[in-house]
Amino acid sequence: MAREKKEQAQAIKFGTDGWRGLIADDFTFDNLRIVAQACAEYFNREFKAKRGIIVGYDTRFISDKFAQAVAEVLAANGIKVYLSDRPSPTPTTSYNIRLLGLNGGLIITASHNPGRFSGLKIKTPQGSPADQTVTHKVESYLYKTKVKSIPLSEAVEAGKIEVINPMPKYIEAVRKYLDLDLLKNCDLKVLAEAMHGAGDSYHAQVLKGTKVAIDVINSEPNPSFEGLKPEPLPHNMPKFMVIMKEGEYDIGIATDGDADRVGAAAPGGRFITPGEIMCLIALHFIENRRWRGALVKNIAGPMLMNKIAKYYNLKFFETPVGFKHIAKLMQTDNVLVGGEESGGIGVKNYIPERDGILTGLLLVEMMQQRKKPILALIEDMEKRFGKFRYHRQDIEIPLKTRERIVKTLFAKLQGKESAKIFKRKIIDTKTYDGLKFIFDDESWLLIRPSGTEPILRVYSEAHTDKEAKDLIGTVDKLSKSIK
Repeated sequence: MAREKKEQAQAIKFGTDGWRGLIADDFTFDNLRIVAQACAEYFNREFKAKRGIIVGYDTRFISDKFAQAVAEVLAANGIKVYLSDRPSPTPTTSYNIRLLGLNGGLIITASHNPGRFSGLKIKTPQGSPADQTVTHKVESYLYKTKVKSIPLSEAVEAGKIEVINPMPKYIEAVRKYLDLDLLKNCDLKVLAEAMHGAGDSYHAQVLKGTKVAIDVINSEPNPSFEGLKPEPLPHNMPKFMVIMKEGEYDIGIATDGDADRVGAAAPGGRFITPGEIMCLIALHFIENRRWRGALVKNIAGPMLMNKIAKYYNLKFFETPVGFKHIAKLMQTDNVLVGGEESGGIGVKNYIPERDGILTGLLLVEMMQQRKKPILALIEDMEKRFGKFRYHRQDIEIPLKTRERIVKTLFAKLQGKESAKIFKRKIIDTKTYDGLKFIFDDESWLLIRPSGTEPILRVYSEAHTDKEAKDLIGTVDKLSKSIK
């Protein structure tokens, strides 16, 4: 029995953004109920005021049943539960935490991971991602008490679980945030890619009453995501990229599996990186809305953020990967825009949370405000602050050998021959989250193991595509030479 519990404990481990696992392997109803019981212990012990918890879920395989199981455990532990009546975006659930004044939220989602994964995210009373302080406490409660549960029908009848629609109030909040008077007569054509995720038709709902012509593709739920990762990158959105290449739309915007990340494309099929998106939104706020505040990026974020912050004399922060670090700053500092290279972007005067729907629509607002095509806005930004090209490659490394390979790789790259390996001068090295090299021509390279998948993520940015790809190629070649 002790050995069995130890093996289960190893299967339940919170990473960069919650607990994730393979459905029917380590992500099972039994393990999920154990986690839900630990979450119940955490909420009951940490909060004197019993203000309830919201439980949301995405479009993955039996996510609704997983969410129901979580709700039944929480309710049996004396916690009032607000259970979503439909798949909904993570930012929708997070917003409703604030709206209802709750102690937090639990969301069944594996975000951008492939369809064979599911997961659980914990949200704080502020609607932000839970940091390690919270997740470590939850982990400490695992297996400490027997799992309690109450059938859904019985809990609903007793008023312990209330089934709600979280969508209307969220849509209302996003509509208030955007300048709908500006968009009212906007005749831009927008393509929205939902990637079969929880984003569904949210973009169209927000834009109701405006003249923006919006078409939504892949809005219907598909637990397998057509065999693709629901991560808004070009190779995961073939239909979207083909349509944008034809040039019938002024801009294309996309959201990931739980709609907290954003992606975009310009007419002609030019992919707009998340780094470019966060920088454009920063300029939109600074120059159009006349807002001020700090700019925040993670260690894999764009050099342009540094340059914009310096030009406007704004506070600037760089954090480890994981939006929880940015969210924490959003609660202590006046943050204008905080974003990750993965497409998770948070904005001022909103909840401290990523929102792929809102941030995508802010690009539409900026285009209408400046009366310029999206590519012209990017070109203007590059003329002022410099031209950078960003690339990322995921190198698959088995979990069993990942630690050894990464250790050997890092040792080689930090050795005396590092400058020769990269064929350029290194002016700074950062090791607080992976291994990052900054070179004298403003290019950089970052290598870090994923917190949720058996892969090594390699990021680079340089003034040309070739230079950025060559930097990644160097790491790829070296990693494959390690046996």
